[in-house]
Amino acid sequence: MSDFASRLKSLLFGSRDEQLSIPIMDGALKPNNALEEAPILCERRGLEDLAVAADGELYAACGPTIVRVGSDGVLTEVARFERDVTALAACPDGRLAAGLGDAIALDALRRDGPRIDTAAGQRLNAVNAIAAAPAGGLLIADGSTIRPYAQWCYDLLEKGRTGRIVACGADGRARNLAAGMEYAFGVLAEADGQALAAETWRHQLVRVGAGAKAPALANIAGYPARMTRAAGGGFWLTVFAARTQLVEFVLCENDYRRDMMRTVEPRFWVAPALSSGEDFREPLQGGSVKQMGILKPWAPPRSYGLVVRVGDDLIPKFSLHSRVGGRHHGVVAVAERGDELFVLSKGAGRILRLSVRQVSEGILG
Repeated sequence: MSDFASRLKSLLFGSRDEQLSIPIMDGALKPNNALEEAPILCERRGLEDLAVAADGELYAACGPTIVRVGSDGVLTEVARFERDVTALAACPDGRLAAGLGDAIALDALRRDGPRIDTAAGQRLNAVNAIAAAPAGGLLIADGSTIRPYAQWCYDLLEKGRTGRIVACGADGRARNLAAGMEYAFGVLAEADGQALAAETWRHQLVRVGAGAKAPALANIAGYPARMTRAAGGGFWLTVFAARTQLVEFVLCENDYRRDMMRTVEPRFWVAPALSSGEDFREPLQGGSVKQMGILKPWAPPRSYGLVVRVGDDLIPKFSLHSRVGGRHHGVVAVAERGDELFVLSKGAGRILRLSVRQVSEGILG
């Protein structure tokens, strides 16, 4: 009887598990074609993360390599590892730190440079974002202690909550700023030893420190990922996919979800994707997907491209989109250098180059 009453209460009044409503993209998140129409700087499969070094050079993680990205789009390999690079960060002293899934290369451009594979007494498992911290330290987003980074979709459908944010000092000593997160993906240093982090499966940004966390920007219309500081204050936030009611519903249906994961190929699961529209076996998202053979930009998205400019007050100012039917989806990294804004679409395997001034004036003006 108590189970029935609990279920009835959830259906009538809503709960996190039963609530299928998703905020609409309006106001600062009003859709546009800024990413879809952006100039393509370079293209290569395996692109994962971006970092602008202290000397102004742009670097990208690409498969098992780190490449220097020239202004002409030429990619020059500067480091190679035995496994894929899953995160990249530029340190004020000129070093590049690279995540390798279950380890971090603290000086990635040095052959046989120092590495760490344990933090706060626990082995790293799914390092997906790194940020420079004051006094030469690093902030590390370890997405899950169970699933490796490449299996992020498994973690979502298994309702994983083992992510953590780790602070690593210049002396190599580390401590957890927060643990038990519903996937940690993206981190920025803040004052007083705290950090701003993306808790992706809860669609929010949180402030973390001393083992505690507090919501900072809640109910995001997609799945937040890596962040980077913006000139003039605030930061750029990447959102690698948009939320849909169908995925929210599947997350509520435990039996269906388990059967789907057991019997269907992962690329055809009802789940967010970094790209879509390449196979007729992909799951539909409901609604009017096509009219007259054309995929409409307002159709429910299986994949999406989104970057949000957020102010110091944690209020979104404007956003850049690649809408349904677009090519530049699965945006997981962004970097700013002067007036240049570099956006990495993992779904397309491309780095886009935009003008910060032109984008700001075009959207806000």
